[in-house]
Amino acid sequence: MLLPLVLLLTATHAEPNAADAVAPPTRFECRWTELPVTIDGRADEPAWRAAQVIDRFSLPWLKDQARPARTATKARLLWDREYVYFAAEMDDADLFADVTEHDGRTWDNDVFELFFKPADDKPGYYEFQVNAAGTVLDMFLPAREAGGYETFKSDGRFHVEAKVALRGTLNRRDDVDEGWSVEGRIPWHDFLRTGGRPVIGEAWKFALCRYDYSKGFDEPELSTSAPLASLDHADFHHHEDYATLVFVGPPEQTDAKPRGIARAVPVTTSRVAGSPEPPPPFRVGRVWEKLALSWPVFVIHEPGSRRMMFIDQAQSYGPARICRTTEDPASGEYETLLELDGNAYSLAFHPKFAENGYVYVGWNGPVSAKENRKTRVTRYTIGREPPFPLDPDSAQLIIEFESDGHNGGAVVFGLDGMLYVTSGDGTSDSDTNVTGQGLDHLLAKVLRIDVDRPDEGRAYSVPEDNPFVALEGARPETWAYGLRNPWRMCVDPVTGHIWVGNNGQDLWEQAYLVRRGDNYGWSVYEGSHPFYLNRQLGPTPHVRPTVEHPHSEFRSLTGGVVYHGAKFPELKGAYVYGDYSTGKIWGARHDGTRIVWQRELADSTLAISGFGLDAGGELLVVDHRGDGQGGFYALEPTPAGDAASDFPRTLSDSGLFRSVRDHHVQPGLIPYSVNSPLWSDGAHKERFIALPPSGPPGEERPTTIEFTTRGSWSFPDRTVLVKSFALDMVEGDPASRRWIETRFLTKQDGEWVGYSYAWNDDATEAALVETAGADREFEIRTADGGSRRQTWRYPSRTECMVCHSRAANFVLGVSTAQLNRDHDYGGVVDSQLRVLEHLGVLRIDWRPEAVAALRGALERSGLAEKEVDQQVGLLTSHSGQRAPRPSSLLARPPEAYPRLPDPYAPDETLEARARSYLHANCAQCHVMAGGGNAQIDLEFATPLAKTNLIGVQPVHHTFGLADARLVAPGEPDRSVLLHRVAHRGPGQMPQLATSLVDEQAVK
Repeated sequence: MLLPLVLLLTATHAEPNAADAVAPPTRFECRWTELPVTIDGRADEPAWRAAQVIDRFSLPWLKDQARPARTATKARLLWDREYVYFAAEMDDADLFADVTEHDGRTWDNDVFELFFKPADDKPGYYEFQVNAAGTVLDMFLPAREAGGYETFKSDGRFHVEAKVALRGTLNRRDDVDEGWSVEGRIPWHDFLRTGGRPVIGEAWKFALCRYDYSKGFDEPELSTSAPLASLDHADFHHHEDYATLVFVGPPEQTDAKPRGIARAVPVTTSRVAGSPEPPPPFRVGRVWEKLALSWPVFVIHEPGSRRMMFIDQAQSYGPARICRTTEDPASGEYETLLELDGNAYSLAFHPKFAENGYVYVGWNGPVSAKENRKTRVTRYTIGREPPFPLDPDSAQLIIEFESDGHNGGAVVFGLDGMLYVTSGDGTSDSDTNVTGQGLDHLLAKVLRIDVDRPDEGRAYSVPEDNPFVALEGARPETWAYGLRNPWRMCVDPVTGHIWVGNNGQDLWEQAYLVRRGDNYGWSVYEGSHPFYLNRQLGPTPHVRPTVEHPHSEFRSLTGGVVYHGAKFPELKGAYVYGDYSTGKIWGARHDGTRIVWQRELADSTLAISGFGLDAGGELLVVDHRGDGQGGFYALEPTPAGDAASDFPRTLSDSGLFRSVRDHHVQPGLIPYSVNSPLWSDGAHKERFIALPPSGPPGEERPTTIEFTTRGSWSFPDRTVLVKSFALDMVEGDPASRRWIETRFLTKQDGEWVGYSYAWNDDATEAALVETAGADREFEIRTADGGSRRQTWRYPSRTECMVCHSRAANFVLGVSTAQLNRDHDYGGVVDSQLRVLEHLGVLRIDWRPEAVAALRGALERSGLAEKEVDQQVGLLTSHSGQRAPRPSSLLARPPEAYPRLPDPYAPDETLEARARSYLHANCAQCHVMAGGGNAQIDLEFATPLAKTNLIGVQPVHHTFGLADARLVAPGEPDRSVLLHRVAHRGPGQMPQLATSLVDEQAVK
């Protein structure tokens, strides 16, 4: 409380000699506990035995007359991931407390008080009081002179839990009592206004104080554990004189139980760096770094100037704005010309733009509507005099068609002066509406229209030489058809060739050199491969892609541009294109008849959404990432010194093994196991994490892992995840077990890459497998004395990344739900999450979980949703106060975090086991944007009703199953998903690196 506290204590009986008083300590410890604390007022749990006793309560403001308090107080503090705990045992011959209202004037009673000031250099601090009746006062004061008790007593809800235990009777002034005790806890989310929970070793300022009203005292006696001596009166709010409280972290042993790993050891011996292959000829470098963009998606040069126009999105594929730089794009200055209620995809300037100022926008919307969206081409006029404004009122609709998903919307002018427009199949998956081969609509096509000689009543006409003008029932605007999701179109300014990139479905990505009347086959074909052969092909033959990549190389092809710049003569005339998911950039040269040259040009970490050319005709790459990461990049030659590195060709060379023969890794590698393993044809697996060191030589420690509760964790560069595979050469006999493969998944320059090492026959060494991967057969003796042959696939570099996808954040098994289990650390069984926390290798953003816990507490208190939102906003605002900081400590105990059940454990529920198996084996692709073409979402955390799995008709093969469903409840003979898991061959799942059926999973 902030009322004046000038309370002179009158000596009415003998007092201790002032000379006997000793100045109170100024530094204390709040110690960590893993043990449970039951809030009952007695503080008799084993956890309290480790707490520091704070018992030097005194009256320091009496200066030379300072003395200990008349009645003894023994206080203790503890903390864990969720709470700060407090306990105090107080002698008191006269128990008095009559304030029962929460946040009432509890200091008018016998009361125990706690003051916490989280930051010395920030003004905010907290006051908590519990009186002998158990009444609580809780209050945050943003500054000492900010209005005091009357202003802030009800400013925000706290969640203090406290209980008292009395040794005597309350409010009977005619008896003699012994004392009282209090025990309580405060959740760390109640401290969010000052940044929340402390980190290990952090120091706060604090004071523990007490009011004692006794009939033998003329005034209540005030005492404190803090050295409050600057003033000549008692002021518990004089935080300049508070003591220091250091939050001491978990000890290496808790309750005499050793941790699975005693301490963190940095891995300084790793030689896993670089690549065994020579680098691509180019890399990317950012240009125009001052341009502050949200989600850039397209860029084009404005004719007749050095200005660039680009499309930026408020969020990923959200409402778009069309912007324009100055004559110097590097200045970072730009103007917003137009904002749309839709996704804008591309821009095209009329061939006579210098005269008419026409710019054509391909877009789809409105995004504010949930249905009836259309892809449109709209023409706007840009003024021909400075400052060259775009007039929104000049909008003229050229053409439109209903589409919601694969929308096309690319626009270019050919050298023939015609406007070419792309459209997709209009849906978001496997040509649900079966539009790919139809000619009676505008979907799944390249359209060709004449905007300079429009028909009466519309903004264009159809050129007479379009291929299907005379075909009855066909839309005459059609130039080519059979496209799924065309993404980017360009015109070669020299040859007039038109190129279209096309996003594939299951396994293939394509680009086409567009010819008059071509049929690209979707959805009867995916590129050159059969897809739905039972669907009717259009009236013209299927045309194979000009460029085609498997999903082991590309996942989402972004069409490019044809390069004719001066900077890179070796690329002149090449079609340069890329991949949104892998960041790879390729080039292909076509002589008008066939591809005569094709190769990878660069391997980047960009999310490539488009290519463009600057005013000088030099290549630009659009990076579609938010939070200020996205922007524009250019190719630059790979430096000569970046040749193939001295990458380890054997496990012995990797620096990660003390003994390859014995499969003993270096001490710093952290072993781990998973709850739900990926099926690997029955192989035994051992897994390790090798974190790179940080800090100066001699003081290295492991760098940290970005912890998340959902999805895989994020790792620093030069991390190596190690997984070794062994087969039992005699079925069911672990003694016959033999190592056959070790895989490294390593992060280099922000990108993950996988490498395989094949063990030799005597299991003494393993050698790096070549880029393309390899197959090998092993003879396995069976239990009946016979034998069988087992094929083992050593995956190629690209096959590794099919499953280790961007949507899965590349790392599959290292996630909270997978690692939340015990592991045997060489005879010591311990929680993996607790071990990693103890080692200090986790970097945890504590705040989101704390905010969620706060919201849950407010909702449980009965507040309406609006009130909850208001309270959360109030209680999480830390403006001008200590800011939140990441921690090495989990926000909750490990057992409170999600855990995947063991699919093979009979004591788990059947649904949980099946879903856990699907999560580990399928969800890396079959999640949102995961690359899996089916509409199912198999992540374990997805509610079953939203998986789109139960009773749903398959969009692909039915494998001859009658009345097939993905999962037909109670009818396995109709369930396509079960069929895929239960066989090997076309359509099998998992699709890679397995030749044997997991019989337990099938059951």
